[in-house]
Amino acid sequence: MVSSQKVTLNIGNVIPNAGDNESSWIVSAWEGADKHIKNILFKVEDPYQAKLVEYSITLDASDLIATLKHAQETSGGFANYLQTCKQQKGSTRGKLVVTLETENGGLEAYSLYHSVTVWVQQLVLAMNIALPGSCQILDASYEGEGAESFEPPQIASNIFTNGWLSAFDAEWPILKPLKFSDVWKWLDSQRTSETDTALSMVNKVMFCLLELAHQSTSYSASNVLLVSNMLELFGKMENDVNHNLLRERISIILGNPSDKADSFNELYRMKQSLIRSEQPIRRPALVYHDSDDEILQQLEMHNSPVEQALAIVLALLQDLVINNCNSYQFSEQVARD
Repeated sequence: MVSSQKVTLNIGNVIPNAGDNESSWIVSAWEGADKHIKNILFKVEDPYQAKLVEYSITLDASDLIATLKHAQETSGGFANYLQTCKQQKGSTRGKLVVTLETENGGLEAYSLYHSVTVWVQQLVLAMNIALPGSCQILDASYEGEGAESFEPPQIASNIFTNGWLSAFDAEWPILKPLKFSDVWKWLDSQRTSETDTALSMVNKVMFCLLELAHQSTSYSASNVLLVSNMLELFGKMENDVNHNLLRERISIILGNPSDKADSFNELYRMKQSLIRSEQPIRRPALVYHDSDDEILQQLEMHNSPVEQALAIVLALLQDLVINNCNSYQFSEQVARD
């Protein structure tokens, strides 16, 4: 017998900062997600039942898309809209309605909201790989039976947006919008949702990316370690990390970095100083969601090594999606002549 349950994700702030062109791309990305996620199979490791549960999931993102389109039509782009309309009550609200059906259990409250949360995390990953900075879930809450006991992920888009802007400003690496359906199918092939403990290279990167997505700012010690760890996973740096070799391996895949983008030395200087306790520790910053102008000015002067490294991670993930692969293998050859 098929059991069905509906959960609504109410989001107080769904509108990321974006220019006119990027705003259109974001609307298209969400439309792609809404079109693709209709009665698709989704497998989740359910710790409550200690087994794999399979769902048929359908997404209704029409309300969220309507909010984005209204912002675009009102102001031309999200950045202008946020400047003029953000203080108006309800101006940035949107919701996602998720319907889950299953034949093998998994609709008890804990199982249900765990599965929905894993699905939301998968959505965040797919959206931000397809178009970095396109998915923002702030001031969010679940609505449904038993929802008051569970909290959804809270995701700011600024880290991914800054990675996109950093790549654009430095002209490396090349990031481009991908079809949401292609990214979702690739993620599904990696079985990312089917485990809570990552063992494969891709899923280790995915879980690091999720940890990064939950951060409100890219300027933190933990984020230096997260992004360097992701680069090392891609570069097969199993033993002592040689960041010059890592740079060479990434350059084979993405091409040589421009002078403005070549921040490997600075990133690893920061990492080593953290390990040796030499890096100054800053007080956690005030979360200020209207700081986009200041961020843009800062990017013009200097590319944060964290943002630049995140841009590289996103470019490598896009490369794997485009080529339908799950890892890189590096070999050394010699020939006599």
